[in-house]
Amino acid sequence: MPKRINKRPTRTPKKREPKERGPERPQRPRPPRDASRLRVERKKPTFAPPPVGTKATRTNEQVYIGHVVPGLEKLAARELTSQFDEADVTVLETLKQFDERTSLLLFTWPSDPAELLQLQHFEDVFVLIVDRQGITGERAALGTIQGLTAGPGLERAVNIANPILPGNRRKPTFRVIARKSGAHAYRRTDLRTATEVAVQSRQPAWALDEEARFEIWTQLVQDRLIVGLRLSDETMRQRTYKTFNLPASLKPTVARAMVTLTRPADDDIFLDPMCGAGTILFERAQVGRYAKLEGGDIDHQAVQATLENFGNRHKPFEIREWDARDLPFEDGEILAIACNLPFGKQIGSRADNQLLYPAALTEWTRVLKPGGRMVLLTGEGRLMRTSIKDRSGLIFEQSIPIVLRGFPAEIFVLSKATF
Repeated sequence: MPKRINKRPTRTPKKREPKERGPERPQRPRPPRDASRLRVERKKPTFAPPPVGTKATRTNEQVYIGHVVPGLEKLAARELTSQFDEADVTVLETLKQFDERTSLLLFTWPSDPAELLQLQHFEDVFVLIVDRQGITGERAALGTIQGLTAGPGLERAVNIANPILPGNRRKPTFRVIARKSGAHAYRRTDLRTATEVAVQSRQPAWALDEEARFEIWTQLVQDRLIVGLRLSDETMRQRTYKTFNLPASLKPTVARAMVTLTRPADDDIFLDPMCGAGTILFERAQVGRYAKLEGGDIDHQAVQATLENFGNRHKPFEIREWDARDLPFEDGEILAIACNLPFGKQIGSRADNQLLYPAALTEWTRVLKPGGRMVLLTGEGRLMRTSIKDRSGLIFEQSIPIVLRGFPAEIFVLSKATF
């Protein structure tokens, strides 16, 4: 049977009557459009606003940063103002042991910044980018750090560094060194990353590279942030005169400070009785004229290293293998002595030093000319004081506490009585 199809009745839609409109309201004339308001794009801020803290370095002049071994701040400042015209240089602030390994000198320098690379008591020299106090320990402070680092100080520092730094200007590279101490809710790596982001926001063409042309140091200690662009390289702190190095070799900047404290003179017969690889002797040779350099060591390898490092330079000199407690000199033959004594850690032992120090001081006092100066570096301050007290004719002038590669040490300045 065929299926039946039920058809539903269709409905005819009703026509809606148009509603009656009331009287038309008069339209208000529109004000003319201001062309300055057209197509205004509001950009979201990339970084946090500047901090509530204060600008630490209050000067409109360009500021530079000098890194110095803690304890040598006065010698470094004296070199800065004496080597250059004191009227042109202003030491604004000295931050002693700023990050436990380094002291900072903040100073102005109106002349060619390339001349700062001649400084001998400084480990490094930087152009200041940011110096700000009041950085909080909260994680949100990373945005503040980014905003400050990406400010106009970076551009100014790059313009100063470009004529000085070697490398390819067309393909600029950079890296960030971050140091931090204090209670913060972020790590040192976070500080470094924040600085990297800030730099690339300001300099999009720059690429990160370990062998970079530009090196930016970010140092945050408690609530103070200091960011600088490095002008110097390793040759400023390590020098270029040594081919061979030995364990426990002395920092050249510390050696230069010790030489300075001997008050070098043109007629010096200058002695380092435990010369190691010859760092102190080299620094004395760099200072200026002398009559003769004398050096030696009980270690045959050290003597050979010094001879190799000297080559045919800086004559007259003589390097010999000897026992520093029995020197081949007449009484009063030596005009100045500087020496880095064993600390009893990497070289020798503290028990050995109990015998070595008194015997060495007795012999060195014998060969030193009356009125001559003796500058000694040691990590055995108490033993040194006892040994000095027991030596007749040896005058204690001063001691300078320093921090050497994280370890406390002292530079003793002595002189021989003239009576």
